[in-house]
Amino acid sequence: MKSLNTFLILLIISSTSAMAGNIQVSNISLSGQNTSLNTYQVQFDLIWENSWRTSTLESNWDAAWVVIKYRETPGTTWLHGSVLSGGSIFPSGITGDFAGATGVFIHRDSDGSGDFPGTGIQLQLNYGGTPDDAVLEVCVLAIEMVYIPQGAFVVGDDSPNGDGNFQAGATTNPFSITSEGAITLGGNLSTNLNVLNNGNFPVDDFSSATTQSLPAAFPKGFNAFYTMKYEISQQQYADFLNKLPLSATANRYDADNLGQSGYQISDSGAAPELYTTTTPDRACNFISWADVAAYADWIGLRPMSELEYEKACRGTRPAGADEFAWGSSFIAVNAYNYGNQGTPSEQISNAAVGTGNAIYSVTDLTNNIPRRCGIVAASAVNKTRQETGGSYYGVMEMTGNLWEQTITVGNVEGRQFTGIHGNGVINSSGNATIGTTWPSVTIAPIADGTGVRGGSYTRIAFDITVSARDLVNFDIAGRFSDVGGRLVRTAP
Repeated sequence: MKSLNTFLILLIISSTSAMAGNIQVSNISLSGQNTSLNTYQVQFDLIWENSWRTSTLESNWDAAWVVIKYRETPGTTWLHGSVLSGGSIFPSGITGDFAGATGVFIHRDSDGSGDFPGTGIQLQLNYGGTPDDAVLEVCVLAIEMVYIPQGAFVVGDDSPNGDGNFQAGATTNPFSITSEGAITLGGNLSTNLNVLNNGNFPVDDFSSATTQSLPAAFPKGFNAFYTMKYEISQQQYADFLNKLPLSATANRYDADNLGQSGYQISDSGAAPELYTTTTPDRACNFISWADVAAYADWIGLRPMSELEYEKACRGTRPAGADEFAWGSSFIAVNAYNYGNQGTPSEQISNAAVGTGNAIYSVTDLTNNIPRRCGIVAASAVNKTRQETGGSYYGVMEMTGNLWEQTITVGNVEGRQFTGIHGNGVINSSGNATIGTTWPSVTIAPIADGTGVRGGSYTRIAFDITVSARDLVNFDIAGRFSDVGGRLVRTAP
């Protein structure tokens, strides 16, 4: 492999993701080739806005999930780069949590807030299997994440109004999750995780009369994990498509959706195909379970369980009846006016004051489309949790905008999920290769074991509360205008 001191050109690409925090990767360079170890030093700058780390109450921070993709030029298949912790270097004030060799969570190493100061980061890339004299094209991808610390929490919210809301046995009390141990589903004992009624669709396969077991391996949200700060954006999905062969994009993209309900990812139509979007920051709709699973596997993350969804919203605080992600049942009731629609500076000009803000059927009457990732926080008059719509830990748009695809506890296909992470590789057909522990990835278009939480721009307030489970068993085998995705990874 030629190093930078040769006369051959190394073509370096910087790719940005989750632009809501204006995350940027720049100034990429390769140096320090070690042909004995098959390694290179990949140096780059990483910045994003509104970064934080706090040790108040619970230790919590935001981070960037960083992976490397590379290929030999000209035009060979993109490979997932292995990053090695031993040879990686971080500037003062920054640290990295390595997830094996798949990628790394980069974040502050002490309390602070403001722009993330990631200048001169070096990750050691293992290029084993690629010739030493090959010319490389390198892409560094970064996604904003939020650390959800280990700890007990509750699911369900005391509300008598929910459809399928969780409760403890025959009571209407929330159910406490205190470990990752197995849980008995159904039955009337207060130590069992039951549901308020069978109003969700399809119904759960457990009830007061029927019990099931949720295995210890199913991710319950007690252990620490990272979640994407924002929903998958249209730019992130376009970046994904641009790294796939034609045989894969044929299954991961449908041009018929272009221009529908705010979907603006287009295909150049000529080889080599290039996918672009005029709305890079807009949350990505029209992605099925198979699409989300493939993207998760390719980027080294995994789907979120429905229990992790409630943990990321509520944190360790007590539940409130009919509460939204910002911790109260108060929500804006007037239609929003939008400025700079479709741009990175899209904003709500009349965001509600003193109550919760969210993109749902009442507020999104104009055009009725998903909005850019992070729009609510950017538009808030007062940067409170309630007005920004943020979750307990600072995760955005967990209420409304687009449905979150989650793994359900309500059927056997969902309960087989063990939380195995993507390894950066999918097959030539564009499908996840994670095996049978993720629901239905090998038998598309079936998506049993999946469903949605959190509501969308098309739904009423009742459907977008934290504990609402109306469609948690409704498998997302197709592509829908109001369904998106958000991914997680168990903390290293």
